[in-house]
Amino acid sequence: MPPKATAQQAGPFNLLRPLLLLSYSAYYIIPTLIALILSLNLKPLLNFSDFKDAWFARFWTFFGPLSREHAAPKVMPLLQNSARGVCLDIGPGSGQWLYLFARANNSAITKIYGVEPNVGMHKELRANATEAGLDGVYEVIGCGAQELSTKGGISPGTIDTIITVQCLCSIPTPERIIKELYPLLKPGGQWLVYEHIRTKFQGDFVATWQRTVNFVWPTFFNGCDITRPTDEWLLQAGEWDEVNLHPGVGEGKYDTVPHVIGTLIKRR
Repeated sequence: MPPKATAQQAGPFNLLRPLLLLSYSAYYIIPTLIALILSLNLKPLLNFSDFKDAWFARFWTFFGPLSREHAAPKVMPLLQNSARGVCLDIGPGSGQWLYLFARANNSAITKIYGVEPNVGMHKELRANATEAGLDGVYEVIGCGAQELSTKGGISPGTIDTIITVQCLCSIPTPERIIKELYPLLKPGGQWLVYEHIRTKFQGDFVATWQRTVNFVWPTFFNGCDITRPTDEWLLQAGEWDEVNLHPGVGEGKYDTVPHVIGTLIKRR
């Protein structure tokens, strides 16, 4: 059964929202091309993957703050003053949520590793870490989550908090990576989650529409796949003492990009 809404749901016109978001991303193609040519940085023009990274970095500088403002009422109760100890911040992008980890309000945090493979984001990520008073606490690791044990130097059982906010939709082989992240948590460690997921309304039009939108969505949103059953993969990753996952507030059968939000506590 689809989950019951916890707030008033949007109507059918909400199905068109992904088209608006795609148009925002498309707008930044031309400015990215111009910037690369004027700076004589022509390498991304010869490799579409490199160009997408440059394109998304420029787009996200504009759209990231807007996305944060939209999601803040849902994400803030999850993240603010919740992280503790040694933290893994997976796919932080430009660091739009780092203000929630500000050292002045989160004395329980001892270290945060920001795992961000897109080097185009690193400058702003470090700047946001400094602004949040996290100099000496926040360390950027420029590799993928799948490389943490090899290139990242993160050992099993050393992490108190894993943070994934709208990133598991984009990383390669997410089901395998979720299983690889689980052992990094200490017993009793927590996983804080706010992620895109496959709609639960599989019998409704939104399921077909979501799959249709997803044909182009990953190209315009840096590999983001909105049809992944990420919540199911998290539950299957290992044994949990506590699971508190629920749908995004007010999301229902007209949401093409729905979310799961909550916390999982690893078996002690």
